[in-house]
Amino acid sequence: MSGLRIDLGSGKNKHQNCTGIDRIAYPTTNIVHDINSPLPIDDNCATFVMCSHSLQYVDHLQQVMEEIYRISTHKAIVCIVAPYAHVTSHMVNPHFKQLFNEYMPQFWTSQVNEIHDDKSPLYSSDRLQLQEETVESPIDFRLLNMEFFYFPSYHGLYNETELELLRHSQLNVAYQIMYHLLVVKQPISDAEVAGYQSSELLEEPDYIKEQRIQYQDQEGLEKPFYLEHLSPTSGEKESEEIEKKLPLRKQSKRSTSRTSNRVKSKRTNSIRTAKKKKKRL
Repeated sequence: MSGLRIDLGSGKNKHQNCTGIDRIAYPTTNIVHDINSPLPIDDNCATFVMCSHSLQYVDHLQQVMEEIYRISTHKAIVCIVAPYAHVTSHMVNPHFKQLFNEYMPQFWTSQVNEIHDDKSPLYSSDRLQLQEETVESPIDFRLLNMEFFYFPSYHGLYNETELELLRHSQLNVAYQIMYHLLVVKQPISDAEVAGYQSSELLEEPDYIKEQRIQYQDQEGLEKPFYLEHLSPTSGEKESEEIEKKLPLRKQSKRSTSRTSNRVKSKRTNSIRTAKKKKKRL
């Protein structure tokens, strides 16, 4: 059967128009199956796969990703929503067997994921190092989109570069991450991959929209962290721009006369000291 839409670990809220696969027989479950085992789906028949907060529970993530790749057609879309790794409660959760961050998609392809390329020096240098360590992958998922979801203290208060620095330097900044992946099984150009970035093609769970609008009204709140020590270059530029805009301070006549009087008195004292030395000699 071709043209299948699959929701892996569908739970009680199966994604629309999908075949729900879950190990628990919920009313909306179509196939009762543990996704740690090979999926009861034929090769190359799924055009869309949703994995909404399900992959953190699997025993071997790479094996599950290989199964998703097997059942998917060329150019199928895969949406993964998962807990972000750098959260203290996620780290100690005994039920979470897998954690996810921005580096994970690099291990699902042998190609360079150029679509989402952060421009900060911190991310770029680490990403290049990871690419050199990546081995040949039997699967090829191209990253179309990667989105982070932040705790209320950070939402709307920082720009993208600042948020990236915070994610790398602090815990409990982002609580969730979402990837959209393109399944590639045949030769494909970068232009074709980029064409799949359209928001109309990138489906997502309904609760994602609610999370985006939940913290829109954040004006007037203070930033919990200041980043001058993390981005000194940008801080220097900002201070230089501020200095250029400020008018030069003019010395008053009183302050100028006081300065000149101090200089004159110093010269007079030095002349008197030199005369005393000559008399002694």
